[in-house]
Amino acid sequence: MNIIINTSTIVIGGGVQVSKSFLEELKGIEADNTYHVFLSLKLEGEISSVVFPDNFKFYKIPKSPSKLSTRRVVLKKLRELENKIVPDIVFTIFGPSYWKPKALHLCGYADAAGYKPDSIAFKQLNFLENIRTKLLVRYKNYFIKKTATFLVVETELAKKNISKYLTYPTSKIFVVGNTYSKIYNEYKTEPKFKDKKNFTFLTLSSYYKHKNLLIINKVSEILNSEYNLNVKFILTIKKEEYLKNFGQNKNIINLGPQLVENCPKLYNQADAMFLPTLLETFSASYPEAMKMERPILTSDLDFAHDICGEAALYFNPLDSYDIASKIKTIITDPIIYQDLVEKGRNRLKNFETSESRAKKYLLCCEKIIESNREK
Repeated sequence: MNIIINTSTIVIGGGVQVSKSFLEELKGIEADNTYHVFLSLKLEGEISSVVFPDNFKFYKIPKSPSKLSTRRVVLKKLRELENKIVPDIVFTIFGPSYWKPKALHLCGYADAAGYKPDSIAFKQLNFLENIRTKLLVRYKNYFIKKTATFLVVETELAKKNISKYLTYPTSKIFVVGNTYSKIYNEYKTEPKFKDKKNFTFLTLSSYYKHKNLLIINKVSEILNSEYNLNVKFILTIKKEEYLKNFGQNKNIINLGPQLVENCPKLYNQADAMFLPTLLETFSASYPEAMKMERPILTSDLDFAHDICGEAALYFNPLDSYDIASKIKTIITDPIIYQDLVEKGRNRLKNFETSESRAKKYLLCCEKIIESNREK
């Protein structure tokens, strides 16, 4: 295959981890393919292109086509590159791409806001935020349907909802599960001695409204005042977001945005993983925590159950008292703690490996090309 791998839209969040992992895995997969990688500025900082073999060609795309101010210039460059490359297929790892290639186009879609209009996340927004968000959702979904020949999503639940709310044919939606990066296989998990006086929870996440991180302020107050527990919450958000929303809370420590290779060490330093999110397609933090043998505390919502099964302790993400109570449980009950770790080990068998995920992405591309030839 002569394939364009488009990461021009990848600027933040889990898409960075998936994109980097996919590209790294491709190096070790024997295939008669030429990969033309459209590299976003963010991915350029994560990828060392000089260590890739000769069948990889990298093209810097310093501006995202998602921005109206620069879209015209970016799209012009993308079209010129496609005309020069003449690919068999374009694979946009996560869309919308805001660009409709001439070639067949497989586009990843992992924006749960686009297909879960009944999510409780929307109910937490004020009137203007709600209107703005819904307009943005319609805008993104318009481009998904306009530019993508086929979609690839991370769960069967996502496929079902996308087909329903976007009226997108299921025959054109592939499912390839998300997972942890192979870097976690190279990192030795260190058993954590739980000191009740110094218990830490790790939340690897950017600051999005739907991540519901603000509730940590209330939760930490309850843990201090009612349970006499001095729990630390470790965040990885931008400094200005931390100062604005958590700056006065001594129980919240911010490390700032992290490179993928730093994350296993953070899990080893923490006692448990904490994610009070209101809306997801998939969070790699779940299998990452399982791999690093850390118990998961997360929201009692369908997407979390779909991914974690019994390998998590669930709470009402809008009830700070329920969250605090579950945190107290995980700190004071070593049997539950170890049981969650063990269930996480077992649950991990249900996930793709980073290698199998990369191979399945390629298989999707091959099937699309083959079906097009048969027409």
